[in-house]
Amino acid sequence: MTYLFKILPLILFSAYISYNPIIAQESNTERPKIGLVLSGGGAKGLAHIGVLKVLEEAGIVPDFITGTSMGSIVGGLYAIGYSADELSALNHTVDWQVLLSDYIPLQNISLEEKHDYRRHFVELPIRNKRIMLPSGLREGQNLANLLSGLTWRTAGIDSFDNFPYPYRCVGVEIISGEIIDFKSGDLAFNMRASMAIPSVFTPVVPDSGRVIVDGGVIRNFPVDEVLQMGADIVIGVFTGYKKEETSGDLNSLDKILSRSAAIYGIYDSNEQMKKVDLLITPDLNEFTSVEFTRGDEIELAGITAARQHMDELLALAAKQNIYGPRDRPLPLPEKDSILITRVRVNELQYNDQSLAYGKLNIPRKSYLSRDKLQQGIDRLFGTLYFDRLYYRFEKDGEGFRLMMDAKEKPPSSLKVAIHYDNFYGAGMLLNFTQSNFLISGARLTTSVDLSEYPQARLFYRKYTGKKMNILAGYEAYFESNLIPGYLQGEEIGYFRQSHLTSDLSLKYIISLNQQLGAGLLFEYSAVYPSKSMQTLYPDIFNFERFGFAGFGSSVSYRANTLDDLLYPTHGSQVDVYLKSILNPWEDLKYLTDTIRTETSLSSFGKLHINFENFSLLGKKFSLNSGISLGLSTDDFIASDYFFVGGLSYNLRRNQIPFAGYRVGEVVATNFIHAKLGLNYRIYRNLQLEILGNTLIGSDNFEDLTSSIINPNMDDLHIGYGAGLTYKTMLGPVNVFFAGNNQDTRLRFYINLGFTF
Repeated sequence: MTYLFKILPLILFSAYISYNPIIAQESNTERPKIGLVLSGGGAKGLAHIGVLKVLEEAGIVPDFITGTSMGSIVGGLYAIGYSADELSALNHTVDWQVLLSDYIPLQNISLEEKHDYRRHFVELPIRNKRIMLPSGLREGQNLANLLSGLTWRTAGIDSFDNFPYPYRCVGVEIISGEIIDFKSGDLAFNMRASMAIPSVFTPVVPDSGRVIVDGGVIRNFPVDEVLQMGADIVIGVFTGYKKEETSGDLNSLDKILSRSAAIYGIYDSNEQMKKVDLLITPDLNEFTSVEFTRGDEIELAGITAARQHMDELLALAAKQNIYGPRDRPLPLPEKDSILITRVRVNELQYNDQSLAYGKLNIPRKSYLSRDKLQQGIDRLFGTLYFDRLYYRFEKDGEGFRLMMDAKEKPPSSLKVAIHYDNFYGAGMLLNFTQSNFLISGARLTTSVDLSEYPQARLFYRKYTGKKMNILAGYEAYFESNLIPGYLQGEEIGYFRQSHLTSDLSLKYIISLNQQLGAGLLFEYSAVYPSKSMQTLYPDIFNFERFGFAGFGSSVSYRANTLDDLLYPTHGSQVDVYLKSILNPWEDLKYLTDTIRTETSLSSFGKLHINFENFSLLGKKFSLNSGISLGLSTDDFIASDYFFVGGLSYNLRRNQIPFAGYRVGEVVATNFIHAKLGLNYRIYRNLQLEILGNTLIGSDNFEDLTSSIINPNMDDLHIGYGAGLTYKTMLGPVNVFFAGNNQDTRLRFYINLGFTF
């Protein structure tokens, strides 16, 4: 009996070891290696961050890390030295909706492309003279930018075994069905490939020509890979499919198709789980794989799940410490800048190589910072000539080659939009763009508004200069316009106007959002009074057509940092345009006979300056302020007046927005205009706008100056109003009501869809 009591503790300890598979490893003199496996799961994979926090707290230091999809990103960044707290801070601060989209902030779009950006609800690529359907896939440019920026510290390290934590991530080659085990190369590129979720992101096609998609298609839980690396003990964190799925959950076609597509990955994950020593499965049933906005909650679910295994984790850490303390490896040192020996851009089919090198503007044998590289990428990507820009560094002596992989947009595209407003009526917008038109590197854009009062624009341009900061272009613009005539707020008739502008220009690109230009002009403008106007005022409107045509010159300055072109919340915009028409000839045809005069008129000039600013006031409010000035010489021609009234969404050439009047209700040759508004974002796509504005107009500069100093109520126009804007897939919907100080009439404005 005494002998039994002596050996009883040994029996109990042996039973404990046999029961606990983590500690029940074969006894040897080497510390058992720990492998950490992080599954895919989309937004659910953010739970990995919470698990890593608890592992650090318990003192667990993995020897190897593998991951798929979101697990590849969290695991890859952890493997190169980012702590769990740093990953958590990233989760809390990154805008996941922008990151996982192809949306480019308007500030990163070049000035000449801003007007048409996101103005059409359908964009159809054209290849080999055939209109194609859009792929519906995101290129992941924003995600690639982030990952490349976060992994600068890996420059010069080719093998993932040389990371502080040896690492693997998994993708699938969809042609052969082969599982790709990424163990070397560019870390950011491979993480992006591992997260190329089918139907969400485009596949990654490396130089080998393989087509790689998300590893979760087959290997969503890469346990075999960590065992092959040499792991003795495997800790797995699974955030993938809903394991407790029931027949009641599969109650729609999309859910059945989604589950069917994932069926092999589910089977493989179940097989991989059998090889895990400690499995952590956060309760994520209330979350979906796309709810990145709930990242904080998902991370907390990871913490909760890991804490449920704290006793096992502490026991494992204690077991590891028997072999001596396991220090956490030092992170890879951060690089503030990298010595670039040369820059290489892949062969381009539709654009000149010089465009890419000039916009990047990265000298050879110079130190390059992340900010400077990102500025170059923004300049190049902001041309909208490319779908995707990836970069990597290759060791080259004491420095690195910057290798840029540029995926070009299709050479042609057709865009479509529709619109309606209660002044001009309905219309359809068609936009056609063609690269390499006539000249290599040149681009042609044509836009047409098919409506009762049609508009058309042609823009032909080419970048030139060593830094590609000179834009040579030709622009032509035509519109058929309606100009009502008013008497005390009542419409008494109208004019129909035809206008054509042709402009050959050179523009110097100061920065992405700022440019200075000069051009040679030809303008033709004519008005045609309606029968009612001719009947009411036979002595004044005794003509069928009146207008002018002439050549001239222009100077312009533009700057635009607005975050949205139609409904911005912050940023500013400056437009300065000065033109002069030299000795135009008059185009006048009278009603009483067939006489048409073409006499020479005096030269005239015109200046228009507009400044507008939006400032955020908290998360939901923004302040809108602006001032504009219009001046004309005394020899100004009547068909080129400033027409005041209407809102900015439907205005045309020479029209000045003014809440409180309908389009053209006030006519001026000289004016000064100021406005102040407050916008309130009720929720994401619905905005309330309150606006007040004032205007002083006169026939000449002296009278304008006098009216500003000593204003009288006849010259002073004050308008005010409020309205709602709702953004839809077809474009914005805007309803606005306004009045003014000159009468008691209430004006209302309705706009549906995108404008020209």
